[in-house]
Amino acid sequence: MGLTTSETWREFLINVREAKRELGDPEVLWYRGQGKYEHYLLPSLLRYENGITKERNLFHKFRRFADKIFQVKESEWETLFDMQHYGIPTRLLDWTESFGIALYFAAYYNNLKSFTNDAALFLLNPMRLNEKSGKKSILRIPREEEEFSYSGIYWEKKPFKATAPIAIEPIFKNDRTAAQRGTFTVHHDQTKPIEKEFPNSIKKIKLPNDAINAAIEFLDLANINEYSVFPDLAGISNYLKNTSGLKRGNLPTPNFRR
Repeated sequence: MGLTTSETWREFLINVREAKRELGDPEVLWYRGQGKYEHYLLPSLLRYENGITKERNLFHKFRRFADKIFQVKESEWETLFDMQHYGIPTRLLDWTESFGIALYFAAYYNNLKSFTNDAALFLLNPMRLNEKSGKKSILRIPREEEEFSYSGIYWEKKPFKATAPIAIEPIFKNDRTAAQRGTFTVHHDQTKPIEKEFPNSIKKIKLPNDAINAAIEFLDLANINEYSVFPDLAGISNYLKNTSGLKRGNLPTPNFRR
């Protein structure tokens, strides 16, 4: 099903436009793509039943080990961003300013895993979400760390206890985060799906499985691929492997016995 003929693809784009309108047509809009529609929004730390109780110890252990490898970080937030980057469970959830990047994660991983179900695209009005916490802007971290301390707010509950996710924009960006135009929501202690808890700030759009091929065709035309999304050796290697035209043959299994 091609890009120019897919009814489901056109319907998906119409639904995205309608969701944006329902969010107030904001000047700033964030996106997140997921390969399975059934999955809801929850940071990795909160997927563990004891994640909150283990958070502080996990943070301090990572900092102790990481300081031997990287330059010592002065900001707790920068350490937290590194943890997220290297797959350590945190209360951060990744978003992007780019519709194309979010579509890549939705369509590519749906296709990579050979899912037969639908994918999902989330739209977030970060300004409207932050109003729930009395914030009038997107917090720039760590520049605003003095007023918005990671350990203070989320461990000590001072100067306030977070009662909703808060949208933050990281100033310290590695190459991968910069390429993905990455942003974050930092979550409070609740494990309820935030798209249901804050429907005026977040909308969930179904990317039908029948539209995945059209989405991938769109991404190819936009030159959004593993190399552009992951501008490091891992991304380059996967991009070359998947675009090389190599074909697996029906060769006999090698016998490595001497």
